[in-house]
Amino acid sequence: MHANDHLSRREFLELSARLGAAGVAATGLPRAAWSEETPSTSPNERIRLGFIGVGARGLQVLEEFLKQPDVEVTAICDVWGDHIRQAVEKCPNKPSEIKDYRDLLSRKDVDAVVICTPPHWHCLQAIHACESGKDFYIEKPMTMSVGESLAVRNAVRHHNRITQIGTQIHAGDNYRRVVEIVRSG
Repeated sequence: MHANDHLSRREFLELSARLGAAGVAATGLPRAAWSEETPSTSPNERIRLGFIGVGARGLQVLEEFLKQPDVEVTAICDVWGDHIRQAVEKCPNKPSEIKDYRDLLSRKDVDAVVICTPPHWHCLQAIHACESGKDFYIEKPMTMSVGESLAVRNAVRHHNRITQIGTQIHAGDNYRRVVEIVRSG
């Protein structure tokens, strides 16, 4: 993926579904229950991600994204230097180390962002991601209030962005099968 390319809705949703599966892995369910083989991806088709917040949960999410062959982590952002260092050590490449998320959002080598900061930051960071032309995955809760959620929704619509909210098992195939069974009676 090049700086001017956009993630297709299908590509972003597939990636987000795999991250939802990562949440399943973090809950201790067997990997066989949710894994799928992913074909290798050309470097030109990789999604270049920036991570905003790599504390305990952010580090777990990072580890799951790093397992995906079509993902390259190009930038890591956190206010704590120790968190940045731990995250960078896990990456096979050397992502940029950033302390201010706004600097990460301005980068041309970031196609989409993963937001794993404390919830009181989610609304502002999600809106800024939209304004920067970045699609995003955001950990739950999406925001701290209905008003903030509506503001994020409006920004997503206004800037025509793609987003996924982390809900762990709700994005996985097993959960969809359960919904189908319940709906079919």
